[in-house]
Amino acid sequence: MKLEATEHQVKNGLAITIRSLASEDASLAVAYMRTMYASSRFLAREAEEWNITIEDETAWLQKAEADDKRLLLGAFCGGQLVGLCDFSPVSPVKRMVHRSQCGLSVAPDFQNKGIGRLLMHTLLEKARQAGYEQMELEVVSSNFKAVNLYNQLNFTKCGTIERGMKYQDGTYADLDIMLCWLT
Repeated sequence: MKLEATEHQVKNGLAITIRSLASEDASLAVAYMRTMYASSRFLAREAEEWNITIEDETAWLQKAEADDKRLLLGAFCGGQLVGLCDFSPVSPVKRMVHRSQCGLSVAPDFQNKGIGRLLMHTLLEKARQAGYEQMELEVVSSNFKAVNLYNQLNFTKCGTIERGMKYQDGTYADLDIMLCWLT
């Protein structure tokens, strides 16, 4: 699925472009995720686990763009990739094709400016257009800013996976399972 570029203004007058990532964005996406995994304990991977090549990312982006049930959106500020979100089907089986799953990240220097809200609003609308009836996600329970955003966007907590993530230092984080009805 593809979304053409749209221009937005967020907090502090910051100009943001939201659009689908294209194969030409592969190097930006790889570098962005490398930075995000190194800087956030709220994402699922350790930094050294992110070993995607630009070629791998290019192929993945081409496949995503051709799939009408998948969308990968980027938020750009001055040509810099500052946020990502995506949705994809939970499963291709008939009894589950109404369900989508999503993810969101915003670069640390660009958080608390409304970019995550803008990305998620866009993502939810496109998921409705794609025919999904619900959007699901997992979020680290102690990621209060993200949980608050999801609550404001009508996601509800429907469970917790205790000790859902284990960090290299031996500590754990619980994961909240959240759901938003799209119909």
